[in-house]
Amino acid sequence: MNNGQKPSVLVISAHAVDFVWRCGGTIARYAKDGSRVRILDLTFGERGESAEIWQSRPGITVDEVKRIRREEAEKASQILGAEIRFLDFNDHPLVMGMEHYLILVEELRDFQPQIVLTHHTEDPLNPDHPEVSAATYRALRCAQVPGVKPETTVTGPIKTFMFEPDQPEFCNFNPDVFIDITDVMDLKVQAMKVVASQTYLHENYTRRAEYRGYLAGRIAGDKNIKYAEAFKRFAPFVGKFFS
Repeated sequence: MNNGQKPSVLVISAHAVDFVWRCGGTIARYAKDGSRVRILDLTFGERGESAEIWQSRPGITVDEVKRIRREEAEKASQILGAEIRFLDFNDHPLVMGMEHYLILVEELRDFQPQIVLTHHTEDPLNPDHPEVSAATYRALRCAQVPGVKPETTVTGPIKTFMFEPDQPEFCNFNPDVFIDITDVMDLKVQAMKVVASQTYLHENYTRRAEYRGYLAGRIAGDKNIKYAEAFKRFAPFVGKFFS
C-alpha cells in the first residue's frame, strides 16, 4: 500500500490478450478492491498469436488483424476493470532495444505503480515472452535511476511478480504466490469469451484456474478457494514478520 491508499498495478503484456489468460482474475481482484490497474500491451500479437484469424479469413491484412485484436483487448480490459494502452511494437519476433526500454521507462514513471505483473524470465516456446520480461526489468532499473530521462520523476519501490506461462513445465516456473480469484472468476470467464481469436485457450485457462485453486486451497487450508492464479516473485519478501 502507498500511504494507506490502494496500490496501483501495472500489467506488462507481450501480446494483445496475454493478460486475460495469465492474470485476468488478479486484475479483476485489484480493480474490484479499488486499485487503479493499467495494462500495457506491447504488441497486438498480429503475426504469431492470431492463427485462427489468418486461417479463417484468407487475404486479411495485418492492419485488420490488429484492429480485431485491439477490440478484443479493449473489451476484455473493460470487463476486468482496467485501463489499457497499446504500444504497437512488432511481434514474432519481438526484439527490444534501447528505444523500447526508454518508452517503458516513460510508461513506468507516468503511472508510478506499486506492483508490476509481467512474463516469466523463461519461455522457449514463445521467445517474445521472456524478451518482454527482460525488457521490463531493464526498464524498472532505469526508471529508478535519476540520470535516465532526468526531466521525469523516478519511481519508488515496485513489487514485481511474474505470471504463469502457458506451459510452465517447459519454463522452470515454480510459483511461490497464489492469488484467490474465486469471487471474480466470472469476470475472467467473461473476458476470455470476448477473445474469439484464441478460443483454444478458453478451456485451458479455466482448468488452470481450477487446478491452481485446488493447490491454493490445500496450502491455505481453505476449502472455499476454488480458483486461483499463480505467480513467481522476482525479489525475496522482506519484513519484520512473516507474511
